[in-house]
Amino acid sequence: METLTLDQIKSLAQQMQSPSISIFLPTHRAGQDTLQDPIRFKNLLKEAEKSLMARGMGPREVEALLQPAQTLLDDGLFWQHQRDGLAVFIAPDDFHYYHLPFSVEELAVVAQSYYVKPILPLFTNNGHYYVLAISQDEVRLFEGTRHTIGQIDLPEDTPNSLDEALQFDDPEKQLQMHSGGSSTPHAGGRAGMFHGQGPGGEEQKDRLERYLNLLDASLKTFLDKEKAPLVLACVDYLLPIYHKVSDYAHIMKEGITGSPEHLRPEELQEQAWQIVEPYFGQEMETAIGQYHQFVSTDKATDNVREIIAAAFYGRVDKLFLVADTQMWGKFDPETGKVLQHQVGQTTEDDLELLDFTAMQTLQKDGHVYMLNQEEMPTDLPVAAVLRY
Repeated sequence: METLTLDQIKSLAQQMQSPSISIFLPTHRAGQDTLQDPIRFKNLLKEAEKSLMARGMGPREVEALLQPAQTLLDDGLFWQHQRDGLAVFIAPDDFHYYHLPFSVEELAVVAQSYYVKPILPLFTNNGHYYVLAISQDEVRLFEGTRHTIGQIDLPEDTPNSLDEALQFDDPEKQLQMHSGGSSTPHAGGRAGMFHGQGPGGEEQKDRLERYLNLLDASLKTFLDKEKAPLVLACVDYLLPIYHKVSDYAHIMKEGITGSPEHLRPEELQEQAWQIVEPYFGQEMETAIGQYHQFVSTDKATDNVREIIAAAFYGRVDKLFLVADTQMWGKFDPETGKVLQHQVGQTTEDDLELLDFTAMQTLQKDGHVYMLNQEEMPTDLPVAAVLRY
């Protein structure tokens, strides 16, 4: 599995080998439902196969094209380690799959290029965040969205408790800790309890700082290229210590305070979303405010044809889209004209125009906001703030 980044999405959008197949599947992290995921994936591959043969491809060509995805069907370990969604992209000599931290609509699309709009919420206002729950005897890391949360396997070197982290406490090893940690070397003693009014004396504070330093260092590789907010769930006096030792720039100032040991993932998600929602919403509110400010001028519009052309020419600064809306048709880059087709009247070389518009906007350093219709600044499913 590759790491899904905004740059990777841009790269997917630039892949123009035809036919391009995009498959989206809601998946399950655990339980009996995991047994149904490969069956539903197989059905989506059959849909893609029918579409490819309807385009005139022969059975052997179709089999060769879909072979990398067919291989996943027999990989039991693959299906036991899912998140909430799966995105698979297949084209001649090109194959990618990504585990998603949110559910997606079950869908198979065969077109001239990849259809990537369903995964854009990762990089918009309803994107993902992390929750790090730290208690006396347990460390858990979760990945969440507005509606979902799932536990993530920790790196192998992550200490699961203070006792485990410092069982071989060696003062000389503290010299190797990254610059965030400035604790005084100390050896021996049992871990203090992570509850009550505070961490105790200076000796215990030093131990807590060393423990959190080791914990943060183990997560550093995992979070190295992330920009998602991280919410800490722990007793209140650990919050400033973790902020002190960590180099991760996106830790939320506010945390979920109290011992998280007995909080279910759904309870962590509910409390964490209250913390990160303003973070995600602030930028969107500013963008919508700009739309309303400029809508009476030529710098904001909800004319879909104008927006599609403007995105191609690099004029779209902020794009607002309803996530589950599709518009199929053609765009002529030489004339800037848009031809929209009704459902059932699409042709093999049609583009999903809103997906195309979103990708053009991102590739030209614009911003894309995937919204529900009630969140849109207009009654139409697309709107934009223009650069000029």
